[in-house]
Amino acid sequence: MKEMNPHSPTDAATERIDWSAWLADYGSQLLLYARQQCRSEADAEDVLQETLVQLVHAVEGGSFTGTRDQWRAYAYTAIRHLAMDRGRREQVRRNYATAQQETLSEGVEETPWLSSAADDEYLRVRLEAMLRQLPEEFAEVVVLHIWGEHTFQQIADMTGTKLATVTSRYRYALQTLRRELEANPIER
Repeated sequence: MKEMNPHSPTDAATERIDWSAWLADYGSQLLLYARQQCRSEADAEDVLQETLVQLVHAVEGGSFTGTRDQWRAYAYTAIRHLAMDRGRREQVRRNYATAQQETLSEGVEETPWLSSAADDEYLRVRLEAMLRQLPEEFAEVVVLHIWGEHTFQQIADMTGTKLATVTSRYRYALQTLRRELEANPIER
């Protein structure tokens, strides 16, 4: 039987990797680093899990070109990036929630999604209400495609979603909007 070289990048794809043993050796170190990078224990555990999934997919999928010795470096880098991304997303959520709360407490109307000097106010309000009734990811595709003038491929790239998913979301959104307009036409 051929003896495996643990440092060869191609061996990972051909041998059965004992991920639980690898995690037993390095998991506590990686979790410690994730705790240092994240704002909470739950976030640290989530980031570590995402990192491990990425590493396993990269190694077993053959896209990882490094050796077994480089797995930990990959994991540390992934933890750092994922923690930064998570922190940014959380900050955006907090900022949005704070702004929404301030808007509601001041009794100020929500900022309109659509605005143009030529817009008929009634039409704008109806369209916004209809878009707000759509699931968020469907409304996002409609707004990016129609008002943002992005192609479906650009939207897929921006949102990290498959092209087929973007086009089906758009199609679903238009069908839903069409049904709503048929049931409740906009009258001028």
